[in-house]
Amino acid sequence: MSLPRSFWLLLLAGLALRCGALNQPLVDAHLIRQCQTAAATKSMIAEPGFPLSATIPWQGDLGSRYLQELPLYNYLVIGVHYVTGQLDLSGKLTSVLLWMVSFFCLQPIWRRMLDARQALWANALFVIAPLGVFFGQAFMPEMLIQALAFGLVLTALRYHESPTLARWVAVAATGLMALLVKLPETSHLYLIIAILIFWRAGWRGLMAPRYLIAAVLTAAVLKAWGSYVDSVNAAALPEWSSRYVLPAFIGDFHSRFHFKPWAMIFLYIGGFIVPGPAAAGVAYGFWVFIRKCRERLLGLWLLSVAAYYLVWFGNCGTAQSYYNLPALGPLCALFGIGVNALFASERIAPWRRPAIIAVVLALVLPAVPVLRYLFKQDRQIFAAAGWLHRHTQPGEVILFRPNHRNDMIDYHYNPVVAYYAERPTFVWTRYTPVSQRSTALERARYVVVTLPAPLPSGLPGMLNQFRGISALQPEPLDWLAAESFELVTQESEFAIYQRRSSASDH
Repeated sequence: MSLPRSFWLLLLAGLALRCGALNQPLVDAHLIRQCQTAAATKSMIAEPGFPLSATIPWQGDLGSRYLQELPLYNYLVIGVHYVTGQLDLSGKLTSVLLWMVSFFCLQPIWRRMLDARQALWANALFVIAPLGVFFGQAFMPEMLIQALAFGLVLTALRYHESPTLARWVAVAATGLMALLVKLPETSHLYLIIAILIFWRAGWRGLMAPRYLIAAVLTAAVLKAWGSYVDSVNAAALPEWSSRYVLPAFIGDFHSRFHFKPWAMIFLYIGGFIVPGPAAAGVAYGFWVFIRKCRERLLGLWLLSVAAYYLVWFGNCGTAQSYYNLPALGPLCALFGIGVNALFASERIAPWRRPAIIAVVLALVLPAVPVLRYLFKQDRQIFAAAGWLHRHTQPGEVILFRPNHRNDMIDYHYNPVVAYYAERPTFVWTRYTPVSQRSTALERARYVVVTLPAPLPSGLPGMLNQFRGISALQPEPLDWLAAESFELVTQESEFAIYQRRSSASDH
């Protein structure tokens, strides 16, 4: 079945939106996570073969290694890097291409859930939603996860229509790959698969050999992979083992009865996926969906997303914007249903053209300030890294004290300075292990300290107050003098200290 002209127009618009920042550094939203991915990819490029782990960039010159997820996205970036020769650009281009793949995967899903007009408006929101725009070009594996998630939904629907062994192998393989790349963002989709099988074959059908074999193989591979990840991280990052990470992602049971985490989910969704009047279109679409109750497949998808939020209630959708991407597809479908139902009403029909213009404006205008917020760059840390790159020698060890942002001041897994300065860098926070502090003080030749910046005002400031984020309280820096560091230069955004030379240095 050929795709309509509106799809191609929206595809071009979506690509244009996501290519606008291709030449920008990775210091906008989620810069830490982006630079973690970029630094890991850079480490893999420097090594022969296809290494799974990478050198930890925030632990100086210790050479410690770590592993986050199956580095399929990193390998794809490496392939693009062979063509472009620029790593930041390669990561962004890879995400753009994967967004395009996910957009194509979405169309056959729409054909099974929506009519042509509903799909048009669902596609419009998918193209313009700020969260999709930003992560559609970010140096992160989120678009690979989204493409795999849509691929899993599509293969499950196709298998439901014709349950051949070949189609089941496609479901099992796609699902396993999705789980290995990011388990929290894709595991809920297995609820769709289980219910579809139950609808066709009942309880006994779930016990068929092909399903049991796939379940055992999937569990065995996940267990083996989890054990391998834990073994890699055990030496330098034991807190990143599954023993600690999974409970943090699931969260405390009682937290599900608190107001603030639910409010944060709705703020992320209402601000980054359906900002402003678009939320009303989604709400109306949900009302139409409930009243008519015709799209059972969409109902399954919505049910799986509800399960996702209930299960992964810790450091996921309540705390990180990109963990709300699993809601993007179903919300786009509801928006398409709502807008189409609105245009079908007798009161709107005579004003169809003005109504279309109004809906487009309601989609575009509220997205602009959200996109400006997401693409706003942290020039302080980028300027500090640039100074170090220009004025220090390769191999000279740096100690970095982030004092300019609440989300950095106590987070010692920060790779940004190491990545852009291209120098071995230790990160100094209150939670940096004592052993690493001692090693950093022994080996560091320079110390860079970013200077406190005022908290944001307006709506971002109000959100910070709601989340309990107060003014920065940097630690005193009197320890620098005690460790023989003296001020070399101080600019408005950062200060640089250098260890005083001693007789042993000559």
